[in-house]
Amino acid sequence: MSNAIRLTSTLILGALFVVILLHLSFKSHVFELLATTSATEHLTTSMVSPWYSSLLHGLSFAAKGNSTYVVVESTLGTPKYLDVNTVWYAVFTSPITLIAITTLLAIIAYLFKSERRYRCQDEDINEVNNDVGGILARLEVSSAPLHHKSSLAKLSHAIHDLSSHLARVKRHSESQIFQDKLTKLIDRHAYIDHIEAKLKQAELAQQKCGLLFIDLDGFKQVNDSFGHSFGDEILIQVAARLSNTVRQYGLEDYHPIHGLEQNLSRLGGDEFSLFIPKLSDPSLCTEIAQSILSDIERDFLLGNKLVKIGASIGIAVYPDSAATPNSLLQMADVAMYRAKTDGRGIFKVYSPEMGSKMRRYHYLLEELRLAISAQSFYLSFQPIVHVEDCAIDYFEALIRWNHPIEGQIPPAEFIPIAEESNLILELGDWILLESCRQMCAWHNAGMKKVKISVNVSGIQLKHRKIFEWVSTALEKTGLPATALMLEITESTLIKASNETISQLQQCRDAGISIAIDDFGTGFSSLSTLADLPIDVIKIDKLFITQANSNPKYRKILNSISELGQQLELKIVAEGVEQTEQFELVKNLGISCVQGYLVSRPESSNNVGSKVLNGNVNHIAATGTSIWLPEQVG
Repeated sequence: MSNAIRLTSTLILGALFVVILLHLSFKSHVFELLATTSATEHLTTSMVSPWYSSLLHGLSFAAKGNSTYVVVESTLGTPKYLDVNTVWYAVFTSPITLIAITTLLAIIAYLFKSERRYRCQDEDINEVNNDVGGILARLEVSSAPLHHKSSLAKLSHAIHDLSSHLARVKRHSESQIFQDKLTKLIDRHAYIDHIEAKLKQAELAQQKCGLLFIDLDGFKQVNDSFGHSFGDEILIQVAARLSNTVRQYGLEDYHPIHGLEQNLSRLGGDEFSLFIPKLSDPSLCTEIAQSILSDIERDFLLGNKLVKIGASIGIAVYPDSAATPNSLLQMADVAMYRAKTDGRGIFKVYSPEMGSKMRRYHYLLEELRLAISAQSFYLSFQPIVHVEDCAIDYFEALIRWNHPIEGQIPPAEFIPIAEESNLILELGDWILLESCRQMCAWHNAGMKKVKISVNVSGIQLKHRKIFEWVSTALEKTGLPATALMLEITESTLIKASNETISQLQQCRDAGISIAIDDFGTGFSSLSTLADLPIDVIKIDKLFITQANSNPKYRKILNSISELGQQLELKIVAEGVEQTEQFELVKNLGISCVQGYLVSRPESSNNVGSKVLNGNVNHIAATGTSIWLPEQVG
């Protein structure tokens, strides 16, 4: 519309300019012609008003026949007549008029061309408008309509709406990239980047920072008992409680673009972390940690169920504990691990001593892998004997590790590492196979009534189909099933699944004996004991060492002995190291003993020398041998 108005205005102004130009030029040429040519006088004419007379104000016109004249009054009173055609010819052949008209035509042509170009631009803008409108419609972006506005204004408005939407999409996309999908907290990578930036600021300002590593206690049991959907809900509620803690202590730090809280992260699984950017008082870390522990210990409502879990927290301080984000997180993780090993539900602040233990852990883990590959282990065998005649009932196979640099590394140090890393699976395969091979040799030498006992961990029960696993080892070595015993700790048996119990029952049906190790430490009920497929109860060493000095322990031992007799279970007393202990368990009716009083674990060569050499006839007659302690007559 504006272009049309502009063109119309220009045409009107141009026409006005032409009229004025013709008027002035016409008069000018009339007077020039009067001066240079002879005008006609004394004509009989009549006055007329041709169509252009209105454009030539102040001039009079007369006509004679077909000719029209301009009437010019002379000073003498006699009018003079100039042929109009002559005047018009002079006007239109005048250079000034030609230049003016040509210029005007050029301007008009330019304006028409511009108008055409503007019209094409309007058409293009309308097409773009339609395209942008279609994009907004597909993106479901509502745009307020603009009435009585130009296409360009409408396009500008639509582009502004599209730009705003893209900015929102960008913020949302960035939040999706850096956000944990379940809890809506930032993920580990964004958290590390944030900590790195904050540590640089802290270094310049000479400030301390704190980091809490939070790991839930009992979360796996929630997943196993109620399913992963319940576990996910627990994580969501934990994230909400931790967010409240961040607000409570004024630790909020929202990202300027995607708006996510940066000082709180879900690292993965059931692990969370909270960063304290300005730590004026180190006690603030412990105060926040205690608040978090209290919050997480509150009941979680899942549908119509109330669930209780806990948490263990590790604390690391910058720059005391570490100077980089990853190492700070690692040190807090080390402290959290110490909190778990020291009882769970507590917090620990990182100390260098913890780092030494962790380095020792990782060192032994790597050495353990190498030792398994190189088969650098060997077995020792500790006899379990009958209290009445010291006849050997069975040998317990015990693994030993003679490290090439450190020498003997006790099983209490490397077995937990093997279990945590699942290396116990490969190591356990070797122990079972070697134990069966050794026992098969002794069995063939005449010890038909002696068994070999192999310890089985909870990791093995979980990852191995026990019956198939044991049957394969027996087939490879040729050892009868009746010559094998599996020892499983009481706490492990209590947690065993129904499938595992069924597998153990299959082993027992095949002739393999099952023993409960460390009995009395797993808080099992008598009903649970009655339901388990077991043949032997091994009483934990604690009861033996306390029995002579504490009458209550002696009564417990007596009850266990009677229980074994009623359930037709063999009772073995572990940790018998003194003659008084040997006599006590003998008097209580406990059938077998194991401990340093009888024998320390011996190599297979020493066992062969003591049992087989010169004792072949007794072994052939009884299927076993005597292992008489030196202190017992």
